[in-house]
Amino acid sequence: MSAPTSAQESPAAAADRCQRRCLICGSARFARHFPKVVPPAAAPTPDQPYRITHSERRLVGAIERCADCGMVFLPLDVAATVSYSDAADPYYLEQADERIANADALLDLVPPGGRLLEIGCACGFLLLAAQRRGFAAEGVEMSQWASGVARERYGLTVHTGRLEEAGLAADAFDVVVLADVIEHLTDPRATVREIRRITRPGGRVVVLTPDVGSLTARLAGPRWWGLLDDHYFYFSRPTIRRLFESEGFSIETLRAQGRGFPVSHWLFKLQPYSAVLHRLAERGAQMLRLADRRISINLGDQMACVARKN
Repeated sequence: MSAPTSAQESPAAAADRCQRRCLICGSARFARHFPKVVPPAAAPTPDQPYRITHSERRLVGAIERCADCGMVFLPLDVAATVSYSDAADPYYLEQADERIANADALLDLVPPGGRLLEIGCACGFLLLAAQRRGFAAEGVEMSQWASGVARERYGLTVHTGRLEEAGLAADAFDVVVLADVIEHLTDPRATVREIRRITRPGGRVVVLTPDVGSLTARLAGPRWWGLLDDHYFYFSRPTIRRLFESEGFSIETLRAQGRGFPVSHWLFKLQPYSAVLHRLAERGAQMLRLADRRISINLGDQMACVARKN
């Protein structure tokens, strides 16, 4: 059976669709994930450099789902072009304390000590938390701005560029971390294979990513916060498990992971959903002097996965 096609597709686009294969199971049978949302005729052109803390939600209608295994993804042929190497985000730096605390909570999932690599380490906040736990930590980051901040401000060892370009030795690391990264990769399986090469036998991979199979994501539907234009693969617990187990890992931990931020940050995230509600809530938080109060939220739709190399 051929993959479903939309009425807007050209014959060439339909043929290209039939040649694609699911990342997880290899199927070529796909369906629109939100069939009632009209897909865009073309990917939007970014009107500003990519920012870590913000992405548009204009491609929700183009998201698809594998009819056989349920893997959800944004086809790369309609995805917006993101230049991670040019990314810069000063607002991200303002959240240093909160992000270090959240990274510390994520590292509770693995034993301390040994060599740790973070892929997509941004400005290095998780690496700082790892060093405090006794890890010899280093990172890989595509953004020239973020990797420069990590090296110059914090004195961290960070390679600028892609993982495959870093020239890392085989069996070199006890822990490899992908926090809010795997959903941005254009070929997660290739990256997992490279991670397996550089991870020592018995070493662990820690992944933090939105959970498209969670109750929150299913209830929110096309308005779920995780459906961003720079997210290409949307994992659920079954699909993340299947990916890593098929590449020689066993799953040790798979759980929901909350985060803590000031009230002002959570209100900032509310803005794309309702400008009016955002203004009212922001005004109320300021009046009650709550804007700087740090609160933790766990809606069950962000999952942490720890996989061990067999």
